[in-house]
Amino acid sequence: MSQEPLVQFKGASLGYGRRAVVTGVDLAVARGDFLGVLGPNGAGKSTILKTMLGLIRPIKGKLSLDGRPRFGYVPQKEKLDVIYPLTAREVVAMGTYRSFEFLSRLRGSASDELVRRCLKECGALELAERRYSDLSGGQRQRVLIARALAAEPDLLVLDEPLAGIDVPTQKALFKLFKDFKERKGLTVLMVSHRLQAERDLFTHIAWVADGKADFGPAERMLAARRITEVFADEP
Repeated sequence: MSQEPLVQFKGASLGYGRRAVVTGVDLAVARGDFLGVLGPNGAGKSTILKTMLGLIRPIKGKLSLDGRPRFGYVPQKEKLDVIYPLTAREVVAMGTYRSFEFLSRLRGSASDELVRRCLKECGALELAERRYSDLSGGQRQRVLIARALAAEPDLLVLDEPLAGIDVPTQKALFKLFKDFKERKGLTVLMVSHRLQAERDLFTHIAWVADGKADFGPAERMLAARRITEVFADEP
């Protein structure tokens, strides 16, 4: 197994055009890490994410990838057009695509077992034949996570996965994420604007605030003083 970080930023300034949103980004994601990218809304967390996914380029500094890692991405919010009567299984099958191949392949058999396994791992197997548009917010999130897993990712990226979801479902998803970490050894990056109670979920933390990103081991970055500084203005 490679000893190089899967993803690494060095002295990076990130933003749009020439306008930097966050500067001095030095962080690394190694295989097996569970990185929490935390901080207030609008601080630049999504900018880091978009750069990592190749959607925008660093303004300054360097982004290094170990080979060509495969990302499994769960976006902050996603709406599939209800005119497409897709089942949960068909939505998850989208994650198996390696190129743009649309509805004609959704019912193919080549990846059926993978799709079934991903649904099961996310506690959503019983939803397989239900229409995605009929599912609750929490159920849809499980299906989207299963879709990301179906990409067989080197790095699972979760962008505000608990936003707009009720507390019991949040707790259930945290249990799922902990299983990814402890049983599967999956490499995960999770973006959030709030610090949840399950702090032992993270191996590393990147605090993003005031145009800067501060990175380190979770036990150091979750010190009470640091939490107070970053979340002082949060409700």
